[in-house]
Amino acid sequence: MRKFDFRKYADSLLFALAIAVLVTILFYSLSRGGRDSKPAVAHVVFTHWWHEDIQRDVLLSLAAEFEDNHEGIRIILNEMPYESLRTDLFNFAGDDETLTFPGDVLALDPLWVPELINRGVIESAEIPILSFINVLYYNIDILREAGFTRPPRTRSEFLTFARAVAANEENRIAYALGFGLGENSPRGIHNAVYPWIWAAGARLVNNGNPVVTSAPVVQSFSFLATLSSEGLIAPGAFYADNRDKLEDFVSGRTAFMIASTRYIGLVRERMGDAAFNITSVPILDNQTGTPLFASLGWTLGIHSASAHNEEARLFSAFLAGRAAHISDNASGAIPASPPPDPFYSNIWEIALAGETAVDFSGLADEPVLEEIFREKLASLFAGTASPAETAAAIQERWLAILREAF
Repeated sequence: MRKFDFRKYADSLLFALAIAVLVTILFYSLSRGGRDSKPAVAHVVFTHWWHEDIQRDVLLSLAAEFEDNHEGIRIILNEMPYESLRTDLFNFAGDDETLTFPGDVLALDPLWVPELINRGVIESAEIPILSFINVLYYNIDILREAGFTRPPRTRSEFLTFARAVAANEENRIAYALGFGLGENSPRGIHNAVYPWIWAAGARLVNNGNPVVTSAPVVQSFSFLATLSSEGLIAPGAFYADNRDKLEDFVSGRTAFMIASTRYIGLVRERMGDAAFNITSVPILDNQTGTPLFASLGWTLGIHSASAHNEEARLFSAFLAGRAAHISDNASGAIPASPPPDPFYSNIWEIALAGETAVDFSGLADEPVLEEIFREKLASLFAGTASPAETAAAIQERWLAILREAF
């Protein structure tokens, strides 16, 4: 019998064995159906400033709910101060290389949207979530001490109330009203001065044209000049931070404050429900027109540089679908129906009695217009320009900017 020559077939056997091992490994992997492999996870960053408006656990629970129903998507909540987010977004399209990508889904002030679209920072599709209005906060105890049992309803009444408050206590002479107009105070003019004009039923911009020289606007400037000249506006009128205006009010240094209803929760926490209340901004005497009010809130946008555009859209749509739940847990938002809470009932009635001001809707240059208004208002308060001159100066500057825009 001939002997088997193992060496002759060794190479072939080793090759066959290697192939068998590879096939076995491949078959094993396929048979497990990828059970050990994990799908790629898309990390969607949601950047917002809402920590002052809504409890963090509400957003955490919404993010968890979304993740449970969307495998492969993880939501990262990123909180930023309002002004920091605004600055980063408006500088992102520039040459500032120190700025990092702010996020995929962005909480936006609706006033930012036109300019951010114009700069290509966000996509054009934005989703509104909530709305807040600006109202007059008043200190019940201070008014009672000055002899009043209700808030002022007209401007002449407001002047009477403010003078009485200032005369009632020496250290409150200059603290009847607190504005937030500082250059670093975001939306100071929009939140503290425009409301007086809108309460008069007046417009500042109509169909893309400035209408600042109308009689109600000039009368509003005259009213503000009187407050200033009589020392009824707090010395911190040009506050560096909106927080200072709030602190003056909750500490009892001012009797009145015009501010967003989003601060109701904070003020209730500091003062208690019995110490203050809210009402509509006082109107012109013998006014017959419908008062207007600012309606600002939360708007969602998708960053144009997002690497997870589809996933970001899914999460934005999800939040929009939960708007009612968010509203129920947000301090000071306009309620969908009359609520039992007296503060929210007031918000409901104020919103129902007026109309939303849309002067700056769609205007990319709104921040520039506000800075011009701030500059001219400072001249009014300094006594170097009359109310009519102030209105004319704003009208001229605004007309030049809006003419270019359109």
